[in-house]
Amino acid sequence: MSSATTGIPGEETSLVARLDLEQKVRLLTGRDSWVLYGVGAVGLRPMVLSDGPAGVRGTRFDRDDPSSSLPCGVGLAATWDERLVQEVALALGREARAKGVDVLLGPTVNIVRTPLAGRGFECFSEDPLLTTRMAVAYVRGVQQAGVAATAKHFVGNDSETDRRTYDARITDQVLRELYLPPFEACVAEADVALVMAAYNSVNGATMTANKTLLRGLLKGEWGFRGVVVSDWSATNTTVPSALGGLDLVMPGPRGPWGDQLLAAVRAGRVPEAEIDDKVARLLVLAERVGALDGSVDGEAVAPPTPRAPIDPALLREVTARSFVMLANHGGLLPLDAGATRKLALIGPNAVDPQTQGGGSVRVLAVARPGLAEALSSAPGGPAVSVHQGCLTSATIRLPAAGSLRDPVSGDPGVRLEIRSADGAIVHEVAIPSSVVTWWDGLPEAVDIPGSQVVMRTRYRAEVDGPHVLGAAAVGLVRVAVDGSQLAEARTLPPRDVVEALSRPPELRVPVQLRAGQEVEVRVEHRPDVRGRYGFVTMRLGIAPQKDDDTLLEEAVQAAAAADVAVVVVGSADGSESEGYDRETMVLPGRQDELVRRVAAANARTVVVVNSGMPVLMPWVDDVAAVIQAWLPGQAFGEALADVLLGVIEPGGRLPVSLPRAEADSPVLHAYPEAGELPYSEGLLVGYRGYDRKGLEPLFCFGHGHGYTDWSYESLAPEAGTVAAGQDLAVVVTVRNTGGRSGREVVQLYLEGPDDEPERPLRLLAAFASVAAGPGDPVEARLTVPARSFARFDEGLSQWAWRPGTYSLHAGRSSRDLRLSAEVVLR
Repeated sequence: MSSATTGIPGEETSLVARLDLEQKVRLLTGRDSWVLYGVGAVGLRPMVLSDGPAGVRGTRFDRDDPSSSLPCGVGLAATWDERLVQEVALALGREARAKGVDVLLGPTVNIVRTPLAGRGFECFSEDPLLTTRMAVAYVRGVQQAGVAATAKHFVGNDSETDRRTYDARITDQVLRELYLPPFEACVAEADVALVMAAYNSVNGATMTANKTLLRGLLKGEWGFRGVVVSDWSATNTTVPSALGGLDLVMPGPRGPWGDQLLAAVRAGRVPEAEIDDKVARLLVLAERVGALDGSVDGEAVAPPTPRAPIDPALLREVTARSFVMLANHGGLLPLDAGATRKLALIGPNAVDPQTQGGGSVRVLAVARPGLAEALSSAPGGPAVSVHQGCLTSATIRLPAAGSLRDPVSGDPGVRLEIRSADGAIVHEVAIPSSVVTWWDGLPEAVDIPGSQVVMRTRYRAEVDGPHVLGAAAVGLVRVAVDGSQLAEARTLPPRDVVEALSRPPELRVPVQLRAGQEVEVRVEHRPDVRGRYGFVTMRLGIAPQKDDDTLLEEAVQAAAAADVAVVVVGSADGSESEGYDRETMVLPGRQDELVRRVAAANARTVVVVNSGMPVLMPWVDDVAAVIQAWLPGQAFGEALADVLLGVIEPGGRLPVSLPRAEADSPVLHAYPEAGELPYSEGLLVGYRGYDRKGLEPLFCFGHGHGYTDWSYESLAPEAGTVAAGQDLAVVVTVRNTGGRSGREVVQLYLEGPDDEPERPLRLLAAFASVAAGPGDPVEARLTVPARSFARFDEGLSQWAWRPGTYSLHAGRSSRDLRLSAEVVLR
């Protein structure tokens, strides 16, 4: 191997030569789930990988090491602001570095193909250009902090159903024009350090061994010099994956490489030069993150450093600017403080907001004020009453803060014990929450035959009446109250490991309690699937048992007595997650009825939609205002208070289309048939499909209001003609015609000379977020990439430009186009 042929710097290739074959092969599989091997002989310390992309989990997953929790990917993209996203990503990278993390497993740059995608909230957009610009900004920010970013999941992992086995059938043209551009830009523009190979197959070849896409395209045509890492447990072959372009198998230490790969090299089935190239790439990564630090033992990871969480003011800003104000009839928002003394905060997500999705993206977040506290404590804030309205969650709500006490210490929280088969305590720890996830760092006692995990706590009831306990875990579960066993069940593991983590089956137990009564609750769990999944997860919920009719009536009465009703609806806990897709866009439970009844009782009703992906809004014309808040992270309460009270303008614009009906979606379900998932819609995903079909979405791509108005005054291309292969500069002048300062997202769409039914009618070609004071004009300077004028010719296997007259349209959304101009491509 030479640096001239691999593109790897000579220093790293010389280090490879100092390692024997066993050492080299050992480096290519993780030491455990999150840490790579080090080699003292070449000064390589172990590198630490951590899940993202909306928060850095770090090496621990407990309340003693909380993480800053950002808006989900689609929320970040809703800002349409590359500078802001890069600033937030830089802060995220700095937190990763402080936690001792070298590699952040994000961003997710897949396309939102269907609004039912379980993991769609992690992605940026249904549009490749918006996804690309957000991805590049994110990668640049993280890597500016000296932490490696990972573009995932390469490629075609745009839905979760059977993700480990389906074969995505995607034409080369659709891959090149729609699904690959974000990855390509991460490589070409941001020099991303890692690319993660997905679980699925594409066109007959599994992505961890897809020679065409990994070797031919990513490493060959694009010249990617970084590391291709497998998604966790995605690699099922030895020789095909080693020859196909994969560099690193995760997790470890077990896997299909190791001794099998060593034997394959010795048998001549895998050239040692392939191994050398993979190791050299890992050493380049190590150099980038400071892991070639001269460590002599090769075992110790970089220690965490003292740190402060990400600046709360920055999180409040990005969260508020991610909120999309879909409607504001009569200008109800921002609320008039003088006319809003009593506010009824209503809805299941007002009581239990969904700030994160499920799966690998989830972190234990830094605690910040909740919705009610943030609203009532704001300067001039109203008196706030909180009402659940209806039931939605598939799990019993976690107990209120302070209602649980460790039975040993008396401190808030629970006592977690590992007991041997004879009942002896072999390990115990106090934790502040009744949710526990042990992944890496599991006490060895868990693996003792017959051992069980016991959660004990004292619960103090706040009200008289029936309550329900919910104990969630995978395996054998027993529930006892005050020493009496009330229930036992053995739950079967779900099909997907992440589903087991995100929504373990729940055993529900009814119990009658009096206000002020304190009982000891004991949950025994035998994690007999520990060996299969590699983690232990438990959750204890306790809540008064109320029926929907009572909750609805209480909410309606509160709304009628309030000056303003704010109804927070959205996804239920566990309904949006990695590992499985959503089944419907209908809000769970009786939330639609709740909104209608509250709106009938109070004309000044604001609805806040707390979901990562689109939901149906049959009540949209019945309410005064609607805000799409996504899965907004830890600053939800503070940012929503800022927006409702007018401290910050809701700056978001939709990165995805919101349908009127499920059937209107260009792609709805993504269910593989006989193992194949055909992308038969081709290029017509999202707004492209709506435009071509002539359908009107409920709210179109790019839509969103602020607290001021804008006029579009001029659209000026730098020239009337543009040569094939050249970018086009365009200036759009807009004016703030309202009475307060604000931001506008200027959007530019390109319409081609041909009207072919299989191609989009028009495409997003450029955008910019600009700010101006009242009455002031501002110029948005845009660049239309040369590629926007091209299409991928499958016959020639290359990009081809189509000469002719193109139309440029500038406006506030994909359907609100204010100005047009023509340019000729020659």
